[in-house]
Amino acid sequence: MRGRSALAILLAVLLSVPVVGGTNNTTTMQDEEVMDPCMEDPEQPCVNQTSLYLWSNGQSTFWSHFNANETDNAADNNYSQQKDNGAINIDQRISMNPSLNKRLNMTLDGEIRVTLNLTVTGDWTNDNDADSACGQNDCEELNVTLWAGATQIFKQHVPQLSQGENTVIFSYRITEEQTLWDSSTANPSLQIQMKLKGNYQESNVIFASGEPAEFTLGLSGDGGSKVEMPIDPASWDEAFQAGGDDDMLPADDGGILPGFLFTSALATMTLAAVYLPSRKDSEDIRDRT
Repeated sequence: MRGRSALAILLAVLLSVPVVGGTNNTTTMQDEEVMDPCMEDPEQPCVNQTSLYLWSNGQSTFWSHFNANETDNAADNNYSQQKDNGAINIDQRISMNPSLNKRLNMTLDGEIRVTLNLTVTGDWTNDNDADSACGQNDCEELNVTLWAGATQIFKQHVPQLSQGENTVIFSYRITEEQTLWDSSTANPSLQIQMKLKGNYQESNVIFASGEPAEFTLGLSGDGGSKVEMPIDPASWDEAFQAGGDDDMLPADDGGILPGFLFTSALATMTLAAVYLPSRKDSEDIRDRT
C-alpha cells in the first residue's frame, strides 16, 4: 500500500510541472506590442497593401513596389518628355524593385484595375492626314502591358486619349492559369508604350504652325497612377507562403498538443496506482469469500 501511495505522490508531482505543447508562448505574445504586419517589409505586398505603385527619378530610372510612399521619387511627381518637332518614343517597363519575395494567389476572376494620369499633346494617330505630324505607321497609340516575370498577363490598347490631361482607367479579370504568382518567376512589371510626334515650326518671331509633342506620366506620389491587384487573403497564410499543404493544424487552431498526450498518460497512471487493488488485496478478498 505504501508503494502505491508513493507512486501516486510522484505522479502528482509530475503532473504539476507545466507542460510545453509547442513553440508559442501565449503570455509573451500577449505582452508584445501589436504591430502592422506590413511594416516588417513595407515594399512587399501584404494584407493591407495590394496596389502596385509606380515611381521614377524623373529621368531614365523607373521602379515600382507596394508601398504608397517613396523618398526617391521625382520631386514634381512626374516623368515627362517634350519635343517641338519630331518623335517621342515611350517604351518603359516599370518593374518591381525590390523584387517580389512572396508567393501570391490572385483571386480567380478578380479584377486588376489600372489607373494612369497622363498628359499628351501632338499627334499619335496614323490617319494618313497630310496636315498631321504622323504619316503611315509613324506613330503608336497608347498600349499598357502587365507582366508577371516573362509571362504577359494582358495587353491593353488605349486609343481614346485626348489632347491635354487624361485619366486612363481600365480593368482586367484574372483567369485560372494566372492565379499563382511565385516570387521566383513572377516579379510584376507594367510596360507603357506610345509614340508621339510634334510638328511645331516657327516661320519667324510672329508666325508659327503645328503643335509640339509631350508625354507626361503622373507618378504614384499623389496616389494617382497605380495597379490594384486582386490578391487572395489566403496568400498571407504561412502554409501557402511555405509552398506546402496544411495537413497538420497548429496548436492554437485545435491541433493535438504533444504535451496533452503526455499529461493524459500520467493522469491515467495516477488513477491506476490509487484505485486498482494490489495483488495482496485481491488475495485477501478471495480468502474471505
